[in-house]
Amino acid sequence: MRYVLGIDKGTTSTKAAVFDAADGRVLATARRQTKSFRPHADWHEEDMNATYEGVATAVREAIAIAGVNARDIACVGVSGHMGGLWALDRNGEPAGPAIAWPDARASAMLGRWTLDGRVDRLFEISGNAPIPGLPLVLLAWLKIHDPDFYGRIATVFCAKDYINYRLTGIVATDESDLSFFPCDIRGRLPSPELFELAGISEMHDRLAPVLRIGDIVGHVTAKAAEETGLAQGTPVVTGAGDAVAAAIGVGALDSGQAVTVIGTSFMNNLTVSEPLFEPAGVGFLFLMPQGRWQRLMSNTGGGSLCLDWIVSAFGAKAFASIEDIFECIEREARAVPPLGNGLIIHPYFNTSGMTAPRHEPLARGSIFGLDMATSPMALIRAVMEAVAFSMVDCYGALDAPVDEILITGGGARSPLWREICAAAMNRSLRIPEVEETGALGVALLGAAAAGLYPDLQQAARAMVRIAGTVEPDRHLAARYAQAYPLFRDLGRDLAPLWKFRAALVERSNSRKETP
Repeated sequence: MRYVLGIDKGTTSTKAAVFDAADGRVLATARRQTKSFRPHADWHEEDMNATYEGVATAVREAIAIAGVNARDIACVGVSGHMGGLWALDRNGEPAGPAIAWPDARASAMLGRWTLDGRVDRLFEISGNAPIPGLPLVLLAWLKIHDPDFYGRIATVFCAKDYINYRLTGIVATDESDLSFFPCDIRGRLPSPELFELAGISEMHDRLAPVLRIGDIVGHVTAKAAEETGLAQGTPVVTGAGDAVAAAIGVGALDSGQAVTVIGTSFMNNLTVSEPLFEPAGVGFLFLMPQGRWQRLMSNTGGGSLCLDWIVSAFGAKAFASIEDIFECIEREARAVPPLGNGLIIHPYFNTSGMTAPRHEPLARGSIFGLDMATSPMALIRAVMEAVAFSMVDCYGALDAPVDEILITGGGARSPLWREICAAAMNRSLRIPEVEETGALGVALLGAAAAGLYPDLQQAARAMVRIAGTVEPDRHLAARYAQAYPLFRDLGRDLAPLWKFRAALVERSNSRKETP
């Protein structure tokens, strides 16, 4: 028997999964919480060493639960959240804390870039509407506001690259994470103009070497083997950024195939054969394997993150376990009438705001229609409906055929949430069997790189399993079709007020910092 190990270093949790290379069955999964710190408002940092320790523990546990011989693991692949900033000093040690993609410290600076035209030029080159947590943006902010940290940086790469570095001792990144640095998306390579645009030309030579998605980075070192339980010498592939890995993990490798991921953020990803820049100025464009691209229309402001907040704010302590919470939600939120008493939520709870179908980095969550009859479960259902409406927003803005949509991610474990999404879209959605599609995606890359399959397409055909299809309820679809314009128009009307709010917050913070 041969196995492959997939690691998904997430924003809120890290997963390690052992897969049977013959058919993609999950033999074991282990999870560890990703610990983060917020030393200032809108900051989001991690201790890089502690993050790796969590990964190593999860890997060791997954191998033990699977009961496999580590020497039978043919390859390891790592997926990680894209964006943020992971940097090493000249000694190969962390140059400072990792900055995760939800970090919004550079929001005001990015706003100035919008006014002076830099954001437009950045999109023309990269196909990415920048968020404050973009590596390029964060580096520019550090150069101005934390020159000591900036001066220590000898190597810059992304979250999964640091895990690969600790496993193999090799510094590298890959095309998918390069996409969100961002890069010259047409040429599939770093863009000197973007570094110059950000005022950080010296960082061009400090970017880690860029490999193709799925290339072998190196092999597990003796030290990493001791830390993780992996066999020394096990090959490690580049893996991919989480959005790309999730698409690979459901087999969305061909043009017209799409995957919706209800994770911490909410991603709607369409595979295309040519760079797709429309709608202009919004969304993201990532590099995919085999010379393809991924057009990503994402509500980075919140997917399951919004649900987590509602649950936390309204009585999570009443539940004995997370399983109790989800069983209760599935039962009681389903009993709440759709669009309970006209309740509409905008799911932009995170500090990155709205990234599609418009670029509104200052957007924040709102609750419309709150009254004395509103229950916690009504709020929970309204969050599910809000995310589904943003799905309609995102796919509706794409000028490209969408032949099929697969739905996955932690939130998609909820049958109710899947049904709400299918009804809002008024189309069928396919459900992959494996929940951890990011981990499976990089495991597929590993299986192909290890020679277990002749190519990635063959690996996907053998290892991606579809559990079923959810069809839209026509009555519910009609209700949502009537309500969607209210969700859409409210969002447009709030746009100037989001800017007003941000200005108030900035003035308030400035007063606090004045001695």
